[in-house]
Amino acid sequence: MRKSLRLTALASIAVLMVAACGAGATPTPAPTAVPTEAAPVTAAPTAAPATPTPAPTYDPNGLLGKVVAAGKIRISTDPNYAPFSFYDTATGKYTGFDSATAEETAKRLSAAVGKEIAIEWVTPGWDLITAGSWGGRWDISIGSMGITKGRAKVVDFVDPYFFDFGAVAVPTDSPVQALSELAGKNICVGVASIYEQWLTGTLEIVDPNLQPVPPGLTITSLTTENECVQAIAAGRTFDAIAASVDVLTDAEKQGQPIRVLAGPPTTTTSVAFALDRSGPPTAAMLAVLNKIVGEMHADGTLKAISMKWLEKDVTSRPE
Repeated sequence: MRKSLRLTALASIAVLMVAACGAGATPTPAPTAVPTEAAPVTAAPTAAPATPTPAPTYDPNGLLGKVVAAGKIRISTDPNYAPFSFYDTATGKYTGFDSATAEETAKRLSAAVGKEIAIEWVTPGWDLITAGSWGGRWDISIGSMGITKGRAKVVDFVDPYFFDFGAVAVPTDSPVQALSELAGKNICVGVASIYEQWLTGTLEIVDPNLQPVPPGLTITSLTTENECVQAIAAGRTFDAIAASVDVLTDAEKQGQPIRVLAGPPTTTTSVAFALDRSGPPTAAMLAVLNKIVGEMHADGTLKAISMKWLEKDVTSRPE
């Protein structure tokens, strides 16, 4: 019994000594992580500056080069040829089918050459425009010039932008109902026009479907077909007017005292921009304008202008 107590006491002392040794021990520190070297940051490569596209250059002696250098294109027009071109006194601007086409052409020409090209309108007589030898007084005709073999000798034509159809109108009180009834009558026409050439038998065009001219006509030529209409309205005596069906139809709609005769077109003509063959070389300008006209056909721009001003599409080649 005493031996057990002694052993127990010794065991207790041993436990206390172990506990005391544990309490005074210094804790082992946690291992310190070795720092790693950060990966170097590589800067994004600097893009090389873009090389500007050089502006196109043109022969300074060619028509296109001269137009680009001047920053304007001088376009001949007619101030009294509604609905194709006329001077609108309310707005102080030239307007109509041809005028709108010219404005769109100048806009696209500006984009093509990389420079703003302004329009300067010029109003020479139609006989001067169709005769060629412009002497540098204007650069281009965008004014319903029908393509004929004679004109092609003095001007260069761009691809056609519309097709014109001739017609005949009579005063509203006329008993005439058909073209054949005008034999021996007095007929008014625009000077140097397709319709004057048709009446005189001098018209040479590549397009078909010329109607026979009534025999024995007395022909009076005025500056434009619209002057013929205005002359009848003012009381001048004409038995008929030969002109574009669109000019005559527009005048009839405007209340002028005329009536367009029914029947097939008297003439069918391809119509194009024209450049003077005796002036600066036209090859570069022709190339640019042919592309522009082609695009205006393809994207419907010419059709839209035609529908606005003529209320029909005259931009597709007739069958």
